[in-house]
Amino acid sequence: MPSDDRTRLARGLAVLRRVSGMPDYAAFLAHLRAHHPGAPEPTEREYFAEYVAARYGDSPTRCC
Repeated sequence: MPSDDRTRLARGLAVLRRVSGMPDYAAFLAHLRAHHPGAPEPTEREYFAEYVAARYGDSPTRCC
């Protein structure tokens, strides 16, 4: 797959993640490196765990 196609695919996936409400780990790392250079970088697993905890907290989710 040519690099131009990979770039388009990566951008498309990033847009789908934003629309569906999923966080973008690569964008978070870019922001962290640019604006908080001394901060430790979490692993992708740690990042998503923190996202889920912040979004849903300790309470169970409800449908209604």
